[in-house]
Amino acid sequence: FQVWTLSLPVVVIVHGNQEPHAWATVSWDNAFAEPGRQCFAVPDRVPWPQVADMLNTKFFSSCGRTLTEDNLKFIAGKVFRNHTIADYSQLQLNWNAFAKEPLPDRNFTFWEWFYGILKLTREHLKNLWNDGLIMGFVGKLQASDMLMKQAVGTFLLRYSDSELGGISIAGFKADTQGSVTVDHLQPWTSKDFAIRSLADRVSDLGSIIYLYPNIPKDQAFQRYYTPPAEAQQGSSGYDQAFQRYYTPPAEAQQGSSGYVKPLLVIHVPGWGTGAGMSADSSYPNTPHYQYPQSPPDTKRENPGSVVSVGSENAGP
Repeated sequence: FQVWTLSLPVVVIVHGNQEPHAWATVSWDNAFAEPGRQCFAVPDRVPWPQVADMLNTKFFSSCGRTLTEDNLKFIAGKVFRNHTIADYSQLQLNWNAFAKEPLPDRNFTFWEWFYGILKLTREHLKNLWNDGLIMGFVGKLQASDMLMKQAVGTFLLRYSDSELGGISIAGFKADTQGSVTVDHLQPWTSKDFAIRSLADRVSDLGSIIYLYPNIPKDQAFQRYYTPPAEAQQGSSGYDQAFQRYYTPPAEAQQGSSGYVKPLLVIHVPGWGTGAGMSADSSYPNTPHYQYPQSPPDTKRENPGSVVSVGSENAGP
């Protein structure tokens, strides 16, 4: 006798830039294909609550904490291209809006935006996300309105609308004349966090004091600051970056090459330096940590596969 079964969805790609769309196909098929379907038959349109559940499950599986109702409402506004709808639960989302049509005034799709955030969080921000230190899914104008109602020096962390896989600091600050503004820093991506962690970058900026609404930033982030003892010299004796360097104190130990390694500090004009820092001192450069691959999707034992020809499999 013969025994057969359908496999979980598999997508074969030939280049890394095809990975996001491949995982969109796998995620949609895995979540919405009907039992007993014909091969490749999958709904083109799905109720939003089901899509929200799929995105929430995927984010939890990869990053360790679920999305909040506010997160999901913001995401719904993004994917439906309309943030003014009070209730999205009766709407249906089609595949094209999910993964094929660019977002307004952008050259990327909703899924590419969401996948970039998921990947950034999984690889570099997982602990901060799980501790509730990243608000994440909030628009720039809403963030400004929220911060203007708080004390000067309050800030929050939000995922970028314009930079794939980017996160930005929005900070409420006052200048020397007493004028107050909310500044949004240029988003940082995985490449930046391979050089210096988000927690250390927060520490570097002296004018941001309270994590929204009123948590002292050292209380929130100190456990994630890089201890000075972890400073290591690169094989060349240099760090490549466009940020500003500071010379460490004279008592700082020299590296194995005999050079004193400069310490990298994020400097933003008008934001000052971190508390207790001077132009000659800082936290050290952050080592690069490799996080483990995310656990499988909780809805099925295995959510499917994306196979890159000539490279190893990678999870979303």
